Amino acid sequence: MFIEAYARLSAMKLFARRGVDYMRCANRDDRRYLLFTPMVKMKVTTQGEEVIDRLWDVMAAKGFEKNMYFEMAVRDIRALPKLEGTVHVNMALILKFMANYFFKPAVYPDIPTMDEPINDDFLFNQGATRGLGKTRFHDYRRVYNRVSLANVNIFKKQIRLLKMLLLVGKPSVAQAKDFDFLLILGELFTLVVYGQLILEQARLERSEDDLIEQIFDFMIRDFSKFALQLSQKASSSLIQQLICKRMIRRPVVDSARHTRVWDNYAYRLKDQYEMNP
Repeated sequence: MFIEAYARLSAMKLFARRGVDYMRCANRDDRRYLLFTPMVKMKVTTQGEEVIDRLWDVMAAKGFEKNMYFEMAVRDIRALPKLEGTVHVNMALILKFMANYFFKPAVYPDIPTMDEPINDDFLFNQGATRGLGKTRFHDYRRVYNRVSLANVNIFKKQIRLLKMLLLVGKPSVAQAKDFDFLLILGELFTLVVYGQLILEQARLERSEDDLIEQIFDFMIRDFSKFALQLSQKASSSLIQQLICKRMIRRPVVDSARHTRVWDNYAYRLKDQYEMNP
């Protein structure tokens, strides 16, 4: 549970840090941040709840004690997804980008880490943000193809199957009006974007392969979970069900990696923090 919480927290940080770069480099011809920002609001905040839940399962009754940091964290973490516009509102925005993201990539220069103390003029003069469906993105496959690790490769297969679903099992008119159906489809799409920026930032930070593999361990499981949910929807067609079932994969089991992540990352945090009296 500690390792799962650490992996999810690390993924949150990697994605959010990279999202800042796209926000700071934005201009009228590059509005990719319009996808990544609602994902920080929706995906990162809900993952924060997952992290707290894992830690609470470890602490059990200790998590109910007053005057502890965790007692405050477990209460306040629930507010973030709601304060940021609710998951449903942000997912409705995210879905508008899916077609161009998968099928109409554009060419953009590589974005470096934007940590220079410069004035971000565009962010204060963005103009109207309408026409979200026309926003273009760089080819996500270039980012994924730079990495050849066991779990990342499994995740790439899941992505290809999702793309196949959108081509041969395209949602019907009725499904396009069923927001519950679209919410699950959006969760699958969100994981693809989430993984992309995680890999980009991991490359910039030179993160170790063990941590990347542990992150994609839960990414594969989450993708499988949403694929199963989509296949079980009453409105899912036979072709949609078949493709979704093929998406359900198991991450590579590596006990040695699991132990290394515990020893080198999660357990090393022991006694590093203490609450102010």
